[in-house]
Amino acid sequence: MARVLSVILACFWLTSQSFFPGQFDARRVEGSGDPRLLAASARDPSGLAAGREIPTTIRTSVPEFKGLLGLIRGTLSHDKVEFAGKTGVVAGFAAGTSYPQIWLRDAATVIPASKYFYPAPYLVSWLEEHLALQRPDGSLFDWFNFEGKVDKNTTETDQEASAVLAAAQAARIVEPGWLDRKIDGVSVIDRLDRALKSVFAARFDKSRGLVIGAHTADWGDVDMEDADRNAIYNDARTNWTADIYDQAIVYGACRALAELWEGRGAAENAAFWRKTAEALRGSADRHLWQEDKGYYRVHIHLGSLKHDFDEDAIFPMGGNAEAVLRGLASEEKARRIIETAMARQIEHRMPAVSAGLLPPYPAGVFKHPAVDQPFEYQNGGLWDWFGAKLVYAMFEHGYAASAREKLLELARKNIASNGLYEWDAPDGTGRGSPFYAGSAGSLALALFEGYFGIKLTRDGLELSPRLGEASARIHVRIPAAGVFAAYDYRWLPAESRISLRYESSIRKSGFVRLTLPPSLSGTEASAGGKDLAVKLDGRPVPFSVERLNRDVILQIETDFSPHSLDIRLRK
Repeated sequence: MARVLSVILACFWLTSQSFFPGQFDARRVEGSGDPRLLAASARDPSGLAAGREIPTTIRTSVPEFKGLLGLIRGTLSHDKVEFAGKTGVVAGFAAGTSYPQIWLRDAATVIPASKYFYPAPYLVSWLEEHLALQRPDGSLFDWFNFEGKVDKNTTETDQEASAVLAAAQAARIVEPGWLDRKIDGVSVIDRLDRALKSVFAARFDKSRGLVIGAHTADWGDVDMEDADRNAIYNDARTNWTADIYDQAIVYGACRALAELWEGRGAAENAAFWRKTAEALRGSADRHLWQEDKGYYRVHIHLGSLKHDFDEDAIFPMGGNAEAVLRGLASEEKARRIIETAMARQIEHRMPAVSAGLLPPYPAGVFKHPAVDQPFEYQNGGLWDWFGAKLVYAMFEHGYAASAREKLLELARKNIASNGLYEWDAPDGTGRGSPFYAGSAGSLALALFEGYFGIKLTRDGLELSPRLGEASARIHVRIPAAGVFAAYDYRWLPAESRISLRYESSIRKSGFVRLTLPPSLSGTEASAGGKDLAVKLDGRPVPFSVERLNRDVILQIETDFSPHSLDIRLRK
């Protein structure tokens, strides 16, 4: 296993090289043996007009990011599964070496990686199978396998929300009519609606307006009462709580379902879910936000249980990362959560921002041997599944320089381990299941949509490079939609200049939002745009400059036919 990952990583490193501002050599790019790419490079010196069929490829001046992509792709290849199910051929991804089943929450998380390399069945067939197994009350199982077996970790309350969030991602990529596809006579979107309503019917505290679950460690599914396999199931001894993770993911699902219904012209359904989301957000702010600490507490207890330590002093990174990612946290709350996460990493001397609980629960609070000690598994271990989501949120909320640093830490940690593991010990060594799909999906989100800043769908594109003083050439393809986007970003330090060439099969108008490096935004005048000269295809173009927390972002309106953008300080 380790040997396989070593070979994969070595192959990707052998294809990487330092980025030079001179002529680009297409033969040195991963996948560039395809004659269409060589021909396109001969016709187009920018090398971008490669067409829809060229695979997703990156070349970057940061070699660790090239190595990280190799680990992501190797993990997907290892976890890929196909078998016959109730709905036909099921294609998807196992959660990892130790988890051969297709888990809802994991499979939803992997889409930000799999969409760049795999066709539509890998995005939707597994979800259709989950929906085909839906219970009469609308609830969904956690997992199924090739033998047709199913089960649910009833300590958690994120299965149905995960299905909705997966569908929302897939619906922006696959054929427009997919949500109307019938599964045993009921459409996909109606099954999703039933699933999310089942949460509010069975797992909702009306007096507080909060979703409920068992007392676990943040987003985890191991309760505090049991020392054996029963720790993943509720029973008469369960201590019930309302935690920030469940509120955040269900809030995100409510908003996503509202958008899906709105896209189908069902205004009444959309309004219902928006109203539900806002009510949940208000309740979470009221009961879980800690203004004096700057983050959401792990949970509140719904019964008589009291701890003999200050549970509210624990920073639950996973739940707070989801709160920022899903929009439950306001912009000001998001800023404080991000600042807290970075401060806690330094305080506890963690090798990456992925530590799940800082500080962890004291020894003995949980009975199960996997979590009964601090910094074990879900009790404070490092989980890139959620840490990389936080890094992506940092990119989105104006912390690009810090996010680049944190993503680089994650890349180096995983390269040193020769793989993407389920979690890591405080010294950065891999633990738990190898080839962990959740890690691959979240790291791909931070890399492609965060750092490279490409958000590509069936009929839309947002381009927000956040490379700073690095350089890269990226070609992204989504096979299920038959679309691509590409750019060549070069930082030329001798000239204090950015050169950005870009194009896409998406030709409708949109925006390029480019985070400026300090050399172009360090003075008050340049931060306001007064010292900047901006040209599109050699001609001056209108632009705006805004500050978002620590970032200065330049924006132009454009279509995505081939263009060349030049940004420099005025002479």
